[in-house]
Amino acid sequence: MPPVRPARRAKGMKNPRKRAWPRRVKTAIRFALPAAVTGAMVAAGAWLAVSGEGARAVAKAGAEALSFSARAGLRVENVLVTGRKRVTRAAVRAALQARRGMPIIAFDPHGAKARLEKLAWVRAASVERRLPDTIAIRIFEHRPLALWQLKGRLALIDVGGKVITRWKLSRYWRLPLVVGAGAPEHAAAIIRTLRAHPRLKARVRALVRVSARRWNLEFKNGVIARLPEKDAARALATLDRLVTREGLLDRGVVAIDLRFKDRLVIRTTARPKAAGMKSKERRRKRPTRPSKDT
Repeated sequence: MPPVRPARRAKGMKNPRKRAWPRRVKTAIRFALPAAVTGAMVAAGAWLAVSGEGARAVAKAGAEALSFSARAGLRVENVLVTGRKRVTRAAVRAALQARRGMPIIAFDPHGAKARLEKLAWVRAASVERRLPDTIAIRIFEHRPLALWQLKGRLALIDVGGKVITRWKLSRYWRLPLVVGAGAPEHAAAIIRTLRAHPRLKARVRALVRVSARRWNLEFKNGVIARLPEKDAARALATLDRLVTREGLLDRGVVAIDLRFKDRLVIRTTARPKAAGMKSKERRRKRPTRPSKDT
């Protein structure tokens, strides 16, 4: 039997098996299919969220990824700390909240920085991950400036006037003592000026803030020097000359008033009375009442 050959299609006759889809149907399929897939994904996500399976799946995947990263070498092995002098190692470890061998990707440097900066001695801190295995910490500590006394309580303050601590202050007894409300904010300037006169500074017991405007110097022998509100540097230079060159503090002086540009007011103790002075005259010569600080 001769082989059967496919019948030839008459010229101009269309192939019924290759019938074209109408254009409207193609357009509908083009837009409806992605929308259907997206809707299915949203519905699946909603079901996962409502059922809690999504959170558990994400948590499981995250834990597995962290575990894999640690096995691959991305784990905490070294902690480098620079700038630490007064902050204890234990305080740094507690603030860090990191342990050896933990995945370094799981370590939170921002949280560690915030916790470090809450420590009393820490002014600022920087924390970073150095892959694959190191945490680097840089600590900027407060610089102690003076002891501040207010209403009988003492505190250690830094150069910016911030209270560092109120505990274990005995080791800082050599620092200057500032007294009064508002003293911390202005202490750095007056102490810096006073340091230019070391011999005068050595005789000062305390710097007292008066009326939130100016300073009094209280010397170790009880003498009080009243500084002006402005140009305290000029007044201290004058006082330094009077004290170190002329020995003013050793001449029975009670108070020195340097608040006036054109004159210097010095109050001394009452002089001994001359022998044979009548009692009536002695009653007339009474010591002048001290002026009120303003």
